[in-house]
Amino acid sequence: TMQSQINDILARFSEYISTHNYPDTPMLTVYADIDPTNPDNQRENPAWLIELKNEVKQFEEEYADELKRRKAQKRLANVEQMVLSYLRDRKPSGRSVALFSDFEDYVAVDLPVNMSTRVYYGFPQVKHLLFALDQYKKYLVVLFSGAEVRLVNVYLTRTTEDVTFETDHDKMRRISRKSMEAGQDRRSPEYQRRFVKEVAGELNHALMDDPDTERVVLGGNLELANAVKNGLHPTVREHVVAIESIDFKASDQEIAAAVKGIGDDYEQAHDMAEVEDLIRLSSGRGAAVLEREGVEAALSRGQVKTLVLPYPMEASAFDALIVDALLNGADIEFVYGAAAERLQEFGGIGAKLYYSLR
Repeated sequence: TMQSQINDILARFSEYISTHNYPDTPMLTVYADIDPTNPDNQRENPAWLIELKNEVKQFEEEYADELKRRKAQKRLANVEQMVLSYLRDRKPSGRSVALFSDFEDYVAVDLPVNMSTRVYYGFPQVKHLLFALDQYKKYLVVLFSGAEVRLVNVYLTRTTEDVTFETDHDKMRRISRKSMEAGQDRRSPEYQRRFVKEVAGELNHALMDDPDTERVVLGGNLELANAVKNGLHPTVREHVVAIESIDFKASDQEIAAAVKGIGDDYEQAHDMAEVEDLIRLSSGRGAAVLEREGVEAALSRGQVKTLVLPYPMEASAFDALIVDALLNGADIEFVYGAAAERLQEFGGIGAKLYYSLR
């Protein structure tokens, strides 16, 4: 699952950083946009390689004195070779790669999202990767018509126009199977009741088995959509973010476009609710703190469950805090747009705690 993939990425990053004396060793962070679906990356001299070489050249010019002082120029050339051979000699399984190096060795992770090709020096730059993973959401769209059910998975990255989708034929067949029995009067209340019960049951199973689906949109026949929502298990029902009159026969592209609009609105409202919750809880010495000082103190006591940050943020404002939070096993959540501006009014950072400070 995507979630286990993310956990693996973060575990590998944390292990590398914690064993490489990161506070005292300037590190190289490399992001490469190797997206194999981009035709420019399929050429003999791929676009990502040209971009990466330009980035490295700029980096060498910017940090020439620092590299000389640390006698790191030779080692930079070695790292460059390591990176290029890593990227060239294997079939990448993601859209981009993140690589962290102390100039002696490196750790590289495949990312399921697109990242701009960039080279950073100094503190390990993990926030861009965390933000991209945090923004990548899977929406399950379930449309109803008479006795049919249609399922489409839509993958959104909120800060880009990146929307991908796939029809889930296996799950659809399983959910539609029982409801298609011949000889049934589909308009009879008894048939409708059974249909709703069976579909709700199948959806309960499907969603409990798939931790990646955080959001569900129901549509098509709105009467059936509402009835199925009411029949869902409460833990599944809370994933339903909208019931929309999306046409059952709409194309996958049309469905994805509709979900992009729904998703943008929902995520914005969700972010604002998170920030307001932080403000409310922290004011009553509840299970949250705001501003840097409070967050640092809570981190040092191992109390932080989730670090909440605005994006974008000042260049290196919270780099050390982010790495500390990761090494402490805390989750990291980003808020964007109006919610980020609201958080800036309260020191630009907050944390949800394991227990209240009362």
